[in-house]
Amino acid sequence: MKRYQLGKSDLWLTEIGLGCWIMGKSGWTNVRDEESIDAIHTAIELGINWLDTAEGYGEGHSEEIIGQALQDHNREELIIATKVSPQHLSREKLPEALAGSLRRLRTDYIDLYQVHWPNPYYEYAKDHPEVPLEETMETLLTEQQKGNIRHIGVSNFTVEQMSRALAVGRFDSLQPPYSLFFRHIEKSIVPFCIENDIGIVAYSPLAQGLLTGKFNSDNRPGPEDNRSRSKLFQSPTFEAALEAVTTVREIGKRYGRTSAQTAIRWVVQQPGITAAIVGGRNPQQVRENVGATGWELSAEDIEALSTVGDKVMSTLVDDDLRMWVS
Repeated sequence: MKRYQLGKSDLWLTEIGLGCWIMGKSGWTNVRDEESIDAIHTAIELGINWLDTAEGYGEGHSEEIIGQALQDHNREELIIATKVSPQHLSREKLPEALAGSLRRLRTDYIDLYQVHWPNPYYEYAKDHPEVPLEETMETLLTEQQKGNIRHIGVSNFTVEQMSRALAVGRFDSLQPPYSLFFRHIEKSIVPFCIENDIGIVAYSPLAQGLLTGKFNSDNRPGPEDNRSRSKLFQSPTFEAALEAVTTVREIGKRYGRTSAQTAIRWVVQQPGITAAIVGGRNPQQVRENVGATGWELSAEDIEALSTVGDKVMSTLVDDDLRMWVS
């Protein structure tokens, strides 16, 4: 599997990584720890070299599962990326949160430690005092100097927020939502990252599962599922997405690939994208996702897919990232 340098760092990521949000269980249904661990083992066996999680995924349960799964693997050959929650961004709370992640992950260092959401932007931090980005960056740089983290990343940041962070110190990656159905980063965020050598690791390349083709008008996430709050699963976007998936599936058939593999492939071939984070609840899903690697979409088909995505994008009235609850 191809690997790409993340920003200016010494991290080389496989073009897809394993997203471990679902392994936290909270907000998901029918998740089994045994299957989660098997999914991690399968990902590594198939060549994936990095895992993405967060302390907020199941109040640390996702990190605990990763810690268990990696005990029999060479730590130096794997890249662990996790995130600090927005309520823990102060100089007092961030070191404590980092220590908790290190303990749950059973490791001495984090390869890529990311700010999950800038405080107080996200709803989880609304009852907490605002912490200046400058204070957070200074604290992250201190932890980096101590060797607790190797590289710093941010997630769900605007260009203005990234500029403020860079004024304090270097970070190497941005993690934004990006898929055929959600492309707001193309306007200003992608050009900014390219200009400043910031790697982009895209999350939700399957638009929270819509691009797998498994949903229809009679089958959409129930109220107990995180995705039920996403605008992608609400009218008129949901209906437009279902129609678009038909075209994605048809294009994929030309390559002997599924709609999901085709959608992931489109993401990793976009300018400025280092890699894509793709979730997998079991080995079967991981194998399906890995089928997005080792081949290329033609320029003509990339354009055709982009046109399909534009139709879905036109139904979204804003680019509010809080629709993602990631």
